[in-house]
Amino acid sequence: MAIVDDDSGVRGSLDSLIRSAGMVGLGFDRAAGLLASGLRARIACVVTDLHMPEMTGLELQSELARQGWTQPVILMTAYPTPAARAQAEAGGAAAFLTKPIDPDALLAAIEAVLA
Repeated sequence: MAIVDDDSGVRGSLDSLIRSAGMVGLGFDRAAGLLASGLRARIACVVTDLHMPEMTGLELQSELARQGWTQPVILMTAYPTPAARAQAEAGGAAAFLTKPIDPDALLAAIEAVLA
């Protein structure tokens, strides 16, 4: 499970939540870090923030698709807009969640895509 968020506190919280559910999280502070990691085969799902410097979550979603990644993408944001939701859904996002993240909603979204 890749966790991509420029906020270290959010990454740490999500990693703890994912570990508590028996999964392994790999944290990245930038989209470029995930893309350059060489860990594609170890990642079952990507959980990413929408608003990040350099490359947004929507841009990451698009780049993952362009590179042929088939892992589901879950987008999260503190600033949801109908346009962002529509773009995420059009790009195939598995879920579009609003921060602060409801832990049960995130785990349910992850479990749904991994089932």
